[in-house]
Amino acid sequence: MLAQSTHHLLWLREQDHPAISLPRWQQQVELLGNFYQAQACLILQVVNNSVQVVCARQSQNFHLNGGSGFEDAGLLAMIHDYDGYSLTQSSGADFTSELSQFNQLLSRPIFWPDGELFGCILICDPLQTKYRERLTPLVETATSLIQAELKHVFLMQQVKMLSVQDEQTCMLNPYGFSLMAPRQLSLSRRFGSHAGIILIEEMMSESLESSKDDAGQRIRMLARIIHDNLRDADVSARVSHRQFIILCFIDNESNLDALVSRLKKQIAKEDPSLRLVTGQSYFTPDIQISLDPMQAKAKENLNMNKLEHQKTTR
Repeated sequence: MLAQSTHHLLWLREQDHPAISLPRWQQQVELLGNFYQAQACLILQVVNNSVQVVCARQSQNFHLNGGSGFEDAGLLAMIHDYDGYSLTQSSGADFTSELSQFNQLLSRPIFWPDGELFGCILICDPLQTKYRERLTPLVETATSLIQAELKHVFLMQQVKMLSVQDEQTCMLNPYGFSLMAPRQLSLSRRFGSHAGIILIEEMMSESLESSKDDAGQRIRMLARIIHDNLRDADVSARVSHRQFIILCFIDNESNLDALVSRLKKQIAKEDPSLRLVTGQSYFTPDIQISLDPMQAKAKENLNMNKLEHQKTTR
């Protein structure tokens, strides 16, 4: 199963994406604001019923600067009722946010390539009435430009999701692990192998608060040690910023404990200041169980060990 895309759940202003040119978006709101002689012209993004201003052009301070957020059920209803043809015209009385200070608003929804709603272009209190219909193509052009850049973001994220490799460590990423580990587990059961899951997580302390370069070196060091201690049939991956997972095939439970102990010793030898917490689970081949319960049990063990670690470090 393919990884779930979360492109529509991330605020655009909080991502530095090479496909997006916010200065170009700002030029579009400036252009529309000037031609429509509007009090304000905005590009808004919607995420989980919350709204954030991506770009804004204001004739005065209406408290709608880029990055400001709010909620407005009236705005969401207006966007969802869009008929797909012309600009939607609304009254400020329909809104409950800062948008209610305007008398008249024109809007045009913006969508991601997969049809998910991105947000809208909003033209607030336009004074231009004589040539308003002739200006509609300008809004469509701005919408097309924005949606073209969103398409690039979408495609780049799709390619990234299809990758099975973690960029920083060259290990498997969570998607790669979800593909490889179940197949390897099923194969091992045919040969009667016992299986274990090990979770390794770096615990941050004040002494380890350092630059991104230092953090990257620690992560790569952990990945190298894990790789050097595994057999060909084992599967390992980096599943979050500081957490690794190992699916290993062993003869008995004592082998699992020995592997965990060996990993801790080698990591401590290379970096004594590094503090790690581990969690593990062990299953015999006669227990026909999927990977998810094995991971859940290891996660439960990891969380229990985290609590113990926090108690001893206070």
